[in-house]
Amino acid sequence: MKIQKLNWAGVKLLISGKTILIDAVEDFSAYKPVLGQPKVDLVSFSDDTKADYIIFTHLHFDHFDEKLIAKCLKPDGKLLIYAALKPLVDNLRANFDAIFLELEETYAEDGISFKPVFAMDGIGDIQSSWIVEGEGTKVFHGGDTMWHNQFWRLGKENKDIDYAFLPANGVTVNFTMIGLEYSPVVASLSIQQAFVAAKLLHAKCLIPMHYGLFERAPYYVPTNFGTQDLVEWSKKMEQRYLLLEDGRYLEAEEMVE
Repeated sequence: MKIQKLNWAGVKLLISGKTILIDAVEDFSAYKPVLGQPKVDLVSFSDDTKADYIIFTHLHFDHFDEKLIAKCLKPDGKLLIYAALKPLVDNLRANFDAIFLELEETYAEDGISFKPVFAMDGIGDIQSSWIVEGEGTKVFHGGDTMWHNQFWRLGKENKDIDYAFLPANGVTVNFTMIGLEYSPVVASLSIQQAFVAAKLLHAKCLIPMHYGLFERAPYYVPTNFGTQDLVEWSKKMEQRYLLLEDGRYLEAEEMVE
């Protein structure tokens, strides 16, 4: 398996000659008033990426890019979707052929397995995490889940997770403009919570994501972290981690054994 970190929460997996995109987004313009301006250039990948499978954790536009799906999904490619999202996906402009899976339901093809599992969205929308396995490597992708009480169970029931991609920006949101009262409780995992979640998942390596790309915005305030925080929480939880910059592939010497 080859693993590439894409923008924000995006991940590309290359398994057995197949290309898989998870939460892959290039166009964040719809959320610019909320997320703010990107601090760095975004990674462009859709021009040379043709995906056999595309999955996404939920329909927020920083995780779901409808135009990118239409551009990148092969004519015979498959869109795999958590079944609870079906009523929302049915209302989209594009008519994608999709396979809908219930939580804990596994779809297997080409020597690759896909399974949506429990997640908790920070503002109450429908969301799942995903577990993808192939070529002897298992990846957990947590979307932008907040802390919940199912990490223990997920870790016990899904053995041998190699990489846990987990959000780490511990954001507080102020979305009163859409009728949500302000809450100071973080709406996605903080870096501390990401380390604890990775430990409970028994993941061999935590790869933080969903942090650092955007300038601070009045409606979306992340909790920043630095090297000292990473070292401290890695030591406290005895949890290995790896920072992957957007666009970079996981190198062979960095792979877990």
